[in-house]
Amino acid sequence: MSEIAADTYRITTYHEPWRSTVNQFLVLDDEPTLISTGLRERFEDTWAGLAQLLDPSRLRYVVVPHFEADECGALNDLLLRAPNATPLASMRTVITSLADVAVRSPRGVGDGEVIGTGTHGLRMLEAPYVHAWDGIVIIDEHTKVAFTADLFIQPGRGEAVVRDDRSALSVQLYKTFYGLPPEAYLQRALDRIESAQPTVLAPGHGAALDRQPRAVLSRLSRARG
Repeated sequence: MSEIAADTYRITTYHEPWRSTVNQFLVLDDEPTLISTGLRERFEDTWAGLAQLLDPSRLRYVVVPHFEADECGALNDLLLRAPNATPLASMRTVITSLADVAVRSPRGVGDGEVIGTGTHGLRMLEAPYVHAWDGIVIIDEHTKVAFTADLFIQPGRGEAVVRDDRSALSVQLYKTFYGLPPEAYLQRALDRIESAQPTVLAPGHGAALDRQPRAVLSRLSRARG
């Protein structure tokens, strides 16, 4: 568990089969919000990490960036212990998967909608087909942290925050394991992230990238060439 920005914490476990960290992010505010749940098999580790910062049963929102095990595998375990937590996800995620899977009704968020948590405001930006067809990127308008799920990931155990340039590694890993997304969707997502002027990119795997968003965005944008 590490603080990566004001009121913003990375809670991570290392997942050996993937040779990478699996990151969740807590925005500690009047209405505490968890972004990604982590894998179901590591739920107790995630809960223990949260408990270092707050009573996890106080969680108000759990954001699911897209429908995959590391983003929502532990969702129901969290909902059963956090009675006031509402799952948030894109309309695509809710309609096609989450409404049936979740033990509590999820709320679909609109593109550009801001969820106020107190001091922080989390803007939900649709980013379909960039990694998953139902994906969203979350921008904290207070800290300018961009929670990018499976964009800008890196392998290894990873430090919490790095300032050295990881852009080449991130792009190569993405090309090797996922292939590059369709150009139009990728460029739209990158443009929207860049227009938010993020100071930190917080991906779902690897370190948070501080003071280098423009370099990573630029390299990924050029990767097709």
